[in-house]
Amino acid sequence: MVSLEIAGILLAIAGRDFRVRHGHEPAYEPFIKRDSVTAPDISVNVVVSGLPDISGAKRIFNSESSWSLCVEGGDHYLVLNPPGIGNGPLWIARFDLSFKTITVFCDKQLTTYEEDLFIPNPLTYPLDQILLMYYLAVKGGAILHAAGAVLNNKGYIFPGRSRAGKSTLIRQFLSRQRGEALSDDRIVVRKVDGTFKAFGTPWPGEADIAANKSVPLSGIFFIAHGNNNRIRDLNRREAFERLLPVTSIPWYDREITEKLLVFCEDIVSHVPAYGLSFKPTGEVVDILENFSQ
Repeated sequence: MVSLEIAGILLAIAGRDFRVRHGHEPAYEPFIKRDSVTAPDISVNVVVSGLPDISGAKRIFNSESSWSLCVEGGDHYLVLNPPGIGNGPLWIARFDLSFKTITVFCDKQLTTYEEDLFIPNPLTYPLDQILLMYYLAVKGGAILHAAGAVLNNKGYIFPGRSRAGKSTLIRQFLSRQRGEALSDDRIVVRKVDGTFKAFGTPWPGEADIAANKSVPLSGIFFIAHGNNNRIRDLNRREAFERLLPVTSIPWYDREITEKLLVFCEDIVSHVPAYGLSFKPTGEVVDILENFSQ
């Protein structure tokens, strides 16, 4: 069995009468756990058969690209249906917020037969990211649009929207060979035994940085390009207002949204937050390194 570990959370596929074809992107490789004997946190049961009837389910989100999310009763249904690919949904994943029973119903159009029956691994985007978004919200965590790095054994994250400079900043760390990069686009923050920790993820940005490592979180720098390098303190309210737009929050799901809002408030109440404007040159690394000391 091949499992996937992201942010210390182990996801594993279970099923019979087929083999899984693991065509992961290279960024996933550090997160793959082969022949793990540890009990998974999230067990995904894969069924190759007919898709469930969700005609009575309420659609609460449509990505307008490849997937949508529906609810019926206490169950969520994630539907993968890329336009122009296949005839109808490729798979439908059913889960509830207990995460005790997660089932992926794969349509037969996904299968190939080469002595054995094969299906492509469903534990890639969007399934892995959406499952983790929900799981973390329930367990105390969140996925952030942020770069992350370690300086002087301290963990820092650099949240920002697209084109804010996350990959640019991490490239400066790499060019100066300072610290250690966790990610240049997505970071998971979890509260583990009372301590906030930052985790690298397999969802990198332009710099293609995806490390399966974690570090206690010492500070949050909300980044923006600027004409000079400047750090300023943010109060709790400013930090909270800046954190929400860069947190993966399913605003269409009230229960999960409320949990993530509480978690975001907890982060900014306990982790120092700063605004960082920087030039796309290496001097910002020196400034951050001096700051971390």
